[in-house]
Amino acid sequence: MSRGKEWCCVLVVLPDSSAGGGYPEIVGPIEKTLGSQVTVRRGQSAGEYVHELGPTIDCALVLSDDDELVELLVEASNGVPVVVYGEGRADGVEKVIEPDEGVERLLNCLSAAIAADQRESELVEANAKLTALSEHASAITGCESVSEVCEETLAAAVDALAFTFCTVALVEDDRIVPRASTLAPDDYRSCHVSEGIAGRTYRTGKTQLVDDIALDDDTLFSEARRSTVSVPFGPYGVIQVVSNSPNAFDERDAEFLEILADYTAEALSRLDREAALRQERDRLRAFFDSHPVPVVSVEEVTAPGDRVRCETNHAYERIFPKQCNHVSVFVEEVFPTNAERRLFSDQLRAESPSTAVVERKTSSGAFEAFQLTVVPVPASGPTGSAYGVYTHADDSSPIVELS
Repeated sequence: MSRGKEWCCVLVVLPDSSAGGGYPEIVGPIEKTLGSQVTVRRGQSAGEYVHELGPTIDCALVLSDDDELVELLVEASNGVPVVVYGEGRADGVEKVIEPDEGVERLLNCLSAAIAADQRESELVEANAKLTALSEHASAITGCESVSEVCEETLAAAVDALAFTFCTVALVEDDRIVPRASTLAPDDYRSCHVSEGIAGRTYRTGKTQLVDDIALDDDTLFSEARRSTVSVPFGPYGVIQVVSNSPNAFDERDAEFLEILADYTAEALSRLDREAALRQERDRLRAFFDSHPVPVVSVEEVTAPGDRVRCETNHAYERIFPKQCNHVSVFVEEVFPTNAERRLFSDQLRAESPSTAVVERKTSSGAFEAFQLTVVPVPASGPTGSAYGVYTHADDSSPIVELS
């Protein structure tokens, strides 16, 4: 979750010798006007506090003309802006406001310093999250199963984006079914796509940022959950994060989840494509094994390159004697004619079939003309592959389409 106004903190630094409870005429307006949490420290202890808890502080205000104290704060600040209310002129301070300029001028200066510090903190936080997300992206897109994609997505939401309560759900038939979650079972029940904030997210295809779940008529969450961000990932499902506090998320949180959702959708889309290709390859393989005419399968071992893996069916081996399956050989070692070599070399990564007439010696010892149709097979990786179908050139029967 991004830092918001409730995390605004001002450290008021007093000299060791000061009396009283910390300049109430200044501390009070800071708390009231800026809505800031104010912490008061004195002297040396203020430097130690800033050094240890600097990331939690938006601004340090020094109510002192002690240059040594100001220098101590600047040295320990580690990026925390330091404002001086006094007449000191130490290097490295954000601003020096002299007392005769008034408390209102001081408040304006503090407000500007806090806003600048929060913008910088948000930028640092955003860059850190983007870096962490990019590291998870390779793990998500490299998953080999749907379950792995869901688990890696959940890990990215928790580890990279620091969301405590998260669920990754898939649409199965007409139901949204949680597949990975850090929530208690009562909060990640499956639901129909017409139900809940998850259903609304899926139906609309739009991110839902809900500041107060109790006011949302569609909610299916328990009463303990008060706010949520719900993000669709394509046609596949929904990622949801929730909090027990209202207004816990902002647009930046939603944007990070949308980036994560894109990685998840792409990974699942790749798995769909690979499943379709496997199905097509299985169909082609059945055709390959049973077809009564010679058929040869050629697949590149690496791309680009001339080395291939070659397999032939029974008809090929029967009609063309002394031909056998070849593994990791050059194209010219597989095919005896230039026409075959050129056709397969050109068509392994083509988009449509191509034909040529070739002359081959058969088991009878005679040379016969064959029409060779080379059909490229759609590939998911960098290597190309194709099937070659041989029919007699004078055969009027149609060539069987493979794709």
